[in-house]
Amino acid sequence: MRPGLRRRRRIHRSTAMAGDPLDLFQHAMTNARGVIMFVMLMMALFGQASDAVVQVTVAVLENAQRVRDLTAERDELQRRIAALPPSGDPELAARWRAALDRIKALEEQDFKVASDRRRAESQAADAAARLAEQRKAMEKLDTELAARTPSAKAPSDFIRVSHFQQDTRKSVILTLNDGKLSRFRATPGAEKVVISPPTAGDRITDAASATDAVRRLLDGFQPTTHTVDLIVWQGSFRQAKLVEQAILDRGFDSNPLPVLAGTNIESDRKSKGGAQ
Repeated sequence: MRPGLRRRRRIHRSTAMAGDPLDLFQHAMTNARGVIMFVMLMMALFGQASDAVVQVTVAVLENAQRVRDLTAERDELQRRIAALPPSGDPELAARWRAALDRIKALEEQDFKVASDRRRAESQAADAAARLAEQRKAMEKLDTELAARTPSAKAPSDFIRVSHFQQDTRKSVILTLNDGKLSRFRATPGAEKVVISPPTAGDRITDAASATDAVRRLLDGFQPTTHTVDLIVWQGSFRQAKLVEQAILDRGFDSNPLPVLAGTNIESDRKSKGGAQ
């Protein structure tokens, strides 16, 4: 009988030990805390408590509190997971697929835009390189043309020279050098003045800029009372054609006078032909 009873007691003890591991852990922590408090009480009574023992005890208690907090957090997460809809929810699955399709479409669109941008940048770089080469070629042609053209014939080859059958009209002198147009203002009372190549003025690049510059410089003058002497230094003959046309469009008589690069010109204010 005793062996049988001993076996039943063992079975009863193993059955009592079975259960939730968390409950067993909590029981163990509670018992450990009681033992630690008892030891602290005894050590305090006998005056043998040390700072190291107190720190260890506090750390153990804090860890136990941390375990309880983590346990509560785990229970809360399990509750939230249980509240989620099942994985086989048709509505949720459809929304998920739609979101994935939208993301894929956006990625493809972004890749296409990036490819187009890189292609446009490459084309712009090629165009800029070609433009730079064309500018260099034009500058080279201009240099070669200026070098091949004889100095004595350069003015007459590029610009028309006319002389007025002057009446009582006065002359307005415009100067064009380095592609810049300006108006020469002589010193009052001087019969002869020396006109040097100007360094400032309105930049002439096309017909529109020539029209604007001529309109501003001849503002206040009338074709019935004034004529225009246009002094052009070598290197600005192309711009001179644009300026001369703008002068003629405003109704003025124009007298283009070409000058060699870097040279001065004398103006006789008594001459009916304007600048000489």
